[in-house]
Amino acid sequence: MKAIVQRVTESSVSINGIIHSEIKTGLCIMVGYCKDDQQSVNTWLKDKLLGLRVFSDESGKMNKSIQDIEGSLMIIPNFTLCADMQRGLRPSFTTSESPDKAEQLFNELIHILSSQYPHVQTGIFGADMQVLIKNDGPVTLIFEHS
Repeated sequence: MKAIVQRVTESSVSINGIIHSEIKTGLCIMVGYCKDDQQSVNTWLKDKLLGLRVFSDESGKMNKSIQDIEGSLMIIPNFTLCADMQRGLRPSFTTSESPDKAEQLFNELIHILSSQYPHVQTGIFGADMQVLIKNDGPVTLIFEHS
């Protein structure tokens, strides 16, 4: 599993020109599942996201979590994160998880996050989405779990 996590002042997902979901202050997370990923990667990512201290405290230090500030999470499926770019100029997706299993893993992630945190919005698995990300900082982190 690979994830790009960005601290945002706002983020939205549009499909066919219509806003599907949107958040204000929080984290925008693009998640890609790679071959042989198991459900355990979702528990790992959930714990990381809910505890990640990237929001400023009273002295301006990144000391607060999404829960501390009661911010929102925007979770977006993105299979291209697992592309193999070792050779050539065209991405190979042989290292990405199959669509059926990746969708199942994505849905499980949303379920476990939503059951523990009330402010979760999502993109749509397999949809052609336009994503607005207003990065704050910029703060961008890359998470990998194998």
